Amino acid sequence: MKKTAVLIHGAGGGGWEYTLWEPVFRKAGWRTLAPDLVPAASGLEQTQLSDYVGQVLAAVPKDAAPLVFIGASMGGLLALAAAAQRKPAALVLVNSVPPKGVPWPRTESKPSPPVVRWANGPLQETRDSMPDSDEKTIQFAWKRWRDESGAVLNTLHAGVELPNPSCPTLVVIGERDTDIPPETSVALATRLHADLHRYAGMSHVGPLLSTRAPEVAAATERWLTVATTRENRR
Repeated sequence: MKKTAVLIHGAGGGGWEYTLWEPVFRKAGWRTLAPDLVPAASGLEQTQLSDYVGQVLAAVPKDAAPLVFIGASMGGLLALAAAAQRKPAALVLVNSVPPKGVPWPRTESKPSPPVVRWANGPLQETRDSMPDSDEKTIQFAWKRWRDESGAVLNTLHAGVELPNPSCPTLVVIGERDTDIPPETSVALATRLHADLHRYAGMSHVGPLLSTRAPEVAAATERWLTVATTRENRR
């Protein structure tokens, strides 16, 4: 049996989002799995949130013990959905899209189109979204964004009913997040009776890709080690 962290990326991203986290976790003895979520066989336009949940669950090896899910943005909601089926030892939600019932102010006035075009977008848009990252990481991310399913985004914005997890949970907050406002993450932590790690000056993707990302990863790993050890003793 191997202690295993399944790392779930956000909309329009990939497993590469955890490139600064995986070395920290592996050094601490974790097996890390950061799968790339892919379109359903019927194409990106037909891809549903349930397709991504199925891919997350399929990525979990049989010998994962303890198993933890770590999800960022959309990946946080996927982690919650997967946790309802696999019962992990612990859960980490990073600037997570909240489930239905947690207030989340949204600026979108119209539904997303069938495919949201994010691949090959302007470099400046990536720079603007990553003010706490260095130029090398900005270039790395800019080359890797992918298009996303509008149906998935519309489902996220409509809200998804999910039960509270029964395992220890940590909510990580970037306090300069303009996609998931910090007050939304605080409300999520309150609902889930979760611990909180807050990072001043950090953007939406900052916990994963800023210059301080290894620091966030190390703090998260320490929390997980304590949480999973406590759970194993029960």
